Amino acid sequence: MLDDDQIPPIDREALGSTYVIANGKGGVGKTTLASNLAGLVAADGGNVLLIDVNGQGNVGRDLGYRGGSIDDEGQAFYEALRTGKPLQPVSSGRPGLDVIVGGHHIGAAPDMLAATYRMQQHRQALALAVCLAPIARSYDLVVLDSAPENPPLQQLALSAARWMIAPTRSDKASINDGLGSISRQVQLVRRSVNPHLQLLGVVLYATGSASKQIHRNARGWIAEELGSDAHLFDSIVRYSEAVGQDARSHGRLVHELEEAAASNPRFWDLRAGRADGQTVVSATSASVAEDLATLTREILTRAAEEDNA
Repeated sequence: MLDDDQIPPIDREALGSTYVIANGKGGVGKTTLASNLAGLVAADGGNVLLIDVNGQGNVGRDLGYRGGSIDDEGQAFYEALRTGKPLQPVSSGRPGLDVIVGGHHIGAAPDMLAATYRMQQHRQALALAVCLAPIARSYDLVVLDSAPENPPLQQLALSAARWMIAPTRSDKASINDGLGSISRQVQLVRRSVNPHLQLLGVVLYATGSASKQIHRNARGWIAEELGSDAHLFDSIVRYSEAVGQDARSHGRLVHELEEAAASNPRFWDLRAGRADGQTVVSATSASVAEDLATLTREILTRAAEEDNA
């Protein structure tokens, strides 16, 4: 552990509702979960900040602002990290949901921080926490999407968070490689700069709701990797390739797709040429939206229980 005088003062109480969605492996639903968790809480009346700590900037695709007026590809985010000044959120266009835009500029942040704070690894790791803490109390929830392909960038997110949620697919390779990698990263961050970071839970993502044997196998592999399966959430998120494609192509969250699906043209209108089949949204979105809503309730309930323990 670093000496106290080596660590910049961080208001950890202000960061008490900061959640990082993380895994050591890509393609396991991190950005989808981050965007939809933030969007659901905002839609329910919460004041939420979603931070895209990722050089790919895919939060912009989920929320539909990619290439739009607010998409600076992470330039403002990069400058805040460089100067240590508070982050400047922008509206996502949805009530109650602000964003810090990511993109290729933020992908270069670790190299910039390494040059700026040479021989001060603790200061590099805490750069995001320094910029986030002054504004975090303005929000009921802060959600960080992280980047497994850029470990120093992922470390920034872990060092700023109170809670970590790890989505994973149910196969053994995803669990061993992804959870094993992020577990080691968490242990390093806890020992060095953020002892407050805690694994809140593991989510089985893109799996079948009736795949009981697969879920039992996954639970066993998670227990092998983490020492216990106690962290596994009861809620799962079902697999639907159509919903994933619709969400990204329309720039809508899954619960918004569910609303759009209710307005799908009738089959006979399509047959008669009175409607455009390209506007059809997958009806499966209702099931996935239900999964995400159930998971969101479980996440927030567990965090409250842990806080009160």
